Amino acid sequence: MSARHSTVFPKLLVFVCATALALEAQGVQPAIVVSSSATASVGHVDVKPRPDGITLSIAVSAPVTPETSRVSNPDRLVFDFRGCEFKGPNRHIPVNHGPVKEVRLSLYSAHPAVTRVVVDLKEPLSYEVKPPANGIVAVDIPFTKAEIVAAAATAPIRTVEKQQPAAVAPPLRQQEREATKTSAGLQPGAYSLMERARALTVGDLQALEEKAQAGDPEAQTMLALAYHAGVLLKRDDAHAISLLRRAADRDYMAAEETLGIFSETGIGLEKPAPTDALAWYEKAAQQGSMNAATDIGLMYANGKGVTRDTTEAVSWFRRAAEGGDASAQYNLALMYERGEGVPRDYREAVRWLKAGADQNLVPAIVDLAEFSLEPPDSKIPRDTAKAVEYYEKAASLGSVVAQVRLGTIFTKGLPGKVDYEEAANWYRKAADQNDPDGELGLGVSYALGRGVPVDFEEARRLLSAAANRGQVEAQYDLAIMCEEGQGAPADRDMAARYYEMAADRGMVKAQYRYGVMLAKSTESGNNRIAAYKWLMLAQDSIKESSPMLSKVRKSMSSEEIDKAERDVDTWRLAHKHLSH
Repeated sequence: MSARHSTVFPKLLVFVCATALALEAQGVQPAIVVSSSATASVGHVDVKPRPDGITLSIAVSAPVTPETSRVSNPDRLVFDFRGCEFKGPNRHIPVNHGPVKEVRLSLYSAHPAVTRVVVDLKEPLSYEVKPPANGIVAVDIPFTKAEIVAAAATAPIRTVEKQQPAAVAPPLRQQEREATKTSAGLQPGAYSLMERARALTVGDLQALEEKAQAGDPEAQTMLALAYHAGVLLKRDDAHAISLLRRAADRDYMAAEETLGIFSETGIGLEKPAPTDALAWYEKAAQQGSMNAATDIGLMYANGKGVTRDTTEAVSWFRRAAEGGDASAQYNLALMYERGEGVPRDYREAVRWLKAGADQNLVPAIVDLAEFSLEPPDSKIPRDTAKAVEYYEKAASLGSVVAQVRLGTIFTKGLPGKVDYEEAANWYRKAADQNDPDGELGLGVSYALGRGVPVDFEEARRLLSAAANRGQVEAQYDLAIMCEEGQGAPADRDMAARYYEMAADRGMVKAQYRYGVMLAKSTESGNNRIAAYKWLMLAQDSIKESSPMLSKVRKSMSSEEIDKAERDVDTWRLAHKHLSH
């Protein structure tokens, strides 16, 4: 199964997806650009983690305030510096601090110049852009109390990551079950009540408050969630916890689930309290909460607040999976596939994947497709037709991964014949969701006239979008189009910029072509040094590099050669994680 779909998503993150809506309701608006007409540049981004958030320090050569926006699915913050150039390869700065995963810096557009800074998130967050001062634009991103407003229509679901169990993947478009089964019948769970709390109107509040004051635990829990969401009422997590404790004192399952979530994430607390979270989840699980049982399994699988115990994790996952929880079914499948806590058993893995897929759990469907296309065991035959069937189901549910996979399958002719038109249709669906792999596939389709008419301008537009999102193949293809003048006049500077981006990501063919481009313009010593560096890096894989490298070397001084070889060593050390 693909590592890309190897994680089950935290159910507790179902509370986070509507933060942007809540903030907008409270009057938080995107920043307005205050730009200079003069061309400026962005130099670098420094990331300073704090206990209660992070601060970005973005170096600018002129006083310019970025255009800003919040984007969901996946969650990220986008800061566009218009009129600002960024010279050099794309930067990816791993953060992995709280809800912040990574910061990316790239040239989004060359004409007009736009440099883009993207902050990849695990959940929606607010931010504050401070006025430029001393050549620095500071962006403050607080997360003292996690933003956890619910959006059940895009409910993320938790999973154990295949190779690194603590990882969390982007949210799924999966509707949470309306209620959790208990021995006494059907009782609403925390996620169902959060959705109902979000739908409250002003006219509902008085009756809800009266019921809560009278001791109704469901009303107390819904009112607590309304205080937490901060849509109709001023956000007050302390009061929310007080209400939840009153409901939990009456053994109300949804309140216990919610207190588990609050404790695990640190909502309304000075810091997360995993021991308390486990205790609350266990109380809810004793009443039949499948959500809580899954959360307990995850704590044991990830070693979060407890000693990591995969056998105990499997026990809790099985309990919830047999109760019908789709995320637990997927977790259990992964444990069987990895052989963690149970003997490795691909048949059992597939059985539980199918159970999750029957509930439209997209990662389970995609994993079944990949299992069919590339079986993990040589004794299991490939079934391309079944893979296409699963991919199409996942694609119909909005999975860009499945849409791109289908594009690739029909491009290669794996179903039995090549169908470029069908491939282009699937690539387009992914590209329409701003997926860089979909943009690459559709861009190449237009460049080659596969399934669509040849259209270099459209190809270049799509490849530019993908390249600026960090898609390395798109960077390389776009560089060729810029160099050869396809879809627009030739632009060697632009070509060089994109070749360098791809080359710095370790793409050997980009290193070679960039080296050749620099070698043809060796008036500058810097060009000779850079040409030598990239051609040397490429020569082990591309034999044509060696004669060009020899030619460049003859034009260089011994000092230049020493500098170039030091640059090669420095690059290799910084990129030792890449293979050539």
